[in-house]
Amino acid sequence: MTADDHDVQASWSRIGTWLTAHTRRGRARPASDAARLDAFEAGLGLPLPADLRAWWQLPDIATGYWIPDEFTPVSLDEALETHGIWLLVAEQEGDSFDENGRPESRYEREFMPIALSPGGDGLIVDMRPGDTHGAVLLWDHETWTLDVPQWTSVTSMLQDIAQALRAGTPVLLGHAARGGSREPSTAAVDDALDLTWQPTPTHPQGLGRRGPGRLR
Repeated sequence: MTADDHDVQASWSRIGTWLTAHTRRGRARPASDAARLDAFEAGLGLPLPADLRAWWQLPDIATGYWIPDEFTPVSLDEALETHGIWLLVAEQEGDSFDENGRPESRYEREFMPIALSPGGDGLIVDMRPGDTHGAVLLWDHETWTLDVPQWTSVTSMLQDIAQALRAGTPVLLGHAARGGSREPSTAAVDDALDLTWQPTPTHPQGLGRRGPGRLR
């Protein structure tokens, strides 16, 4: 087991334990086998980040909306299907430029969805070489714009969520500190035992410890 495997598994174990104790447990996302990941990697012509590979091989990942803001993990089949659709849409749209003559963003083959929202947005891992390699970013399916990373890696995403659930502290503080547009939020469980993420004030008084909330 590599360090990435250990970190990813350990963080998911903490998240899964918390979800089992506090929320309704629904379906589980199936794990992917190494051969399929190897085939995708070969077709891409780039190595997958080690923690992304470890993520896909995790068993029993809950498919509820436990990733802020209301994202649910998808299976590798769903990820590859979405990847293909978004690439096709980008190809059909062709190149376009903004009022300053800069190319507008398009979905790229080096992006890989790992979670989707009910509205059709995605959390993607950036596999392009560069500063955001391996980072988890929000892909807005309507505006096609990329914000600063939600998290710098799959590992940091899981660690941030695990810490937030166990300690009652906000997630996405690092994203906000980097100038990101998403508000930090804190976990709460409603009367139906569903997990939600409630915006958390970023001033010092709003960052105190808050245990798992109960919405009324």
